[in-house]
Amino acid sequence: MILPSRRTTNFHYAIRNVVKAAEALGHSGRGVIYLNIGDPQSFGFHPPDHVVEAVTRALRDEFTGYAHSSGLPEARNAIAAYASDLGTPTTPNDVIVTAGASEGADLVLTALLNNSDEVLLPAPGYPLYPAILSKLGAETRYYRLDRDQGWQPSIDEVRSLITTRTRALVLINPSNPTGSITPDETTLELLQLAAEHKLLVISDEVYRDLCFGEPPTSASVLAKEIGTAVITLESLSKTHMLSGWRVGWMRFTHPEQMRDLIVAITRLASGRLCSPTPAQYAVRPALEGSKDFVLDFVNTIRNRRDFTIERVRSIEGLSCSVPAAAFYTMIKADNLDQRTDEQFVLDLLNETGILVVHGSGFGCDSRDRYFRLVYLADEKTLNTAFNGIRRFMQKTHAVDQRG
Repeated sequence: MILPSRRTTNFHYAIRNVVKAAEALGHSGRGVIYLNIGDPQSFGFHPPDHVVEAVTRALRDEFTGYAHSSGLPEARNAIAAYASDLGTPTTPNDVIVTAGASEGADLVLTALLNNSDEVLLPAPGYPLYPAILSKLGAETRYYRLDRDQGWQPSIDEVRSLITTRTRALVLINPSNPTGSITPDETTLELLQLAAEHKLLVISDEVYRDLCFGEPPTSASVLAKEIGTAVITLESLSKTHMLSGWRVGWMRFTHPEQMRDLIVAITRLASGRLCSPTPAQYAVRPALEGSKDFVLDFVNTIRNRRDFTIERVRSIEGLSCSVPAAAFYTMIKADNLDQRTDEQFVLDLLNETGILVVHGSGFGCDSRDRYFRLVYLADEKTLNTAFNGIRRFMQKTHAVDQRG
């Protein structure tokens, strides 16, 4: 018997793990409404024509073999110019193109951490980060986002979690899964705290262009005067519907403070040869082209957000905050009828065919009774889903009252 490594038993990615149950339901002939993964293309959105056309031309006329392990020059130049326009002077040498922001996170954490090192992560937060830490034998230290305070972190709590083994602080702004935005003043305090303790800040800003109001300032801009070492992760997966193309990047702010780390990241990047070359031709037209496409997308998902909030608030036993960005909402159920949040989600799936993700998959306490719902679907689909959720909640309340 050939056995897997022990590290694989610790690798859990909640967003996809629940899909197994949904697929089993589908194989039995039941219909499933998938509201678990934030992939715009799955809900009928398509990449902008000017990006598709640029990549089509490149496939026909340009080089599509192995690129430099740090990325195509034209992609790195465009990213550097984009970052500089934001207010963070950046050179192409401060950029590495990756297969989505997820690969960027894996490369950075793998290059940074030893066994038992600690990283501070938001809870709720994107579950890929603790999955990577578990794989590496590092430790997750969660700082809580307080729903009553608009899903904001506490500076005092973050400070209290720092130990001699803490190596990095992860910021996800705007937040996945809450859709909240951390104010610049709070981010500035977190950056100052990181500088004080010589921590790397990993700033995940994948949703910064998908805000319904004023977007947050990039942490790289705020860190410019403080001197905090920041690695910013960004991608085109959500803003330009290129999730399957795997186009992302990391960029370094104050690289002089992490020269050895950058060398290690570059060494790891060279080991996988390069990120997909054809997809890299999407970067320049996406960053330099018209932003009308993104604005139209934001307007569409704002309407779907408003519909979602209205439906949630009409269902007895459910509540949620209003997301300020992205296309997720964390919904709280008043009563799980003695179930864990994961069992609640699985029961909801089995009874209604609606798939969402349990809050503990994002670092919440399973007793906090949260689940994340993606509201990218059209209103007809969302309405069908919420009708099913309402019936399920009515049944749950009826059982609870009989008990």
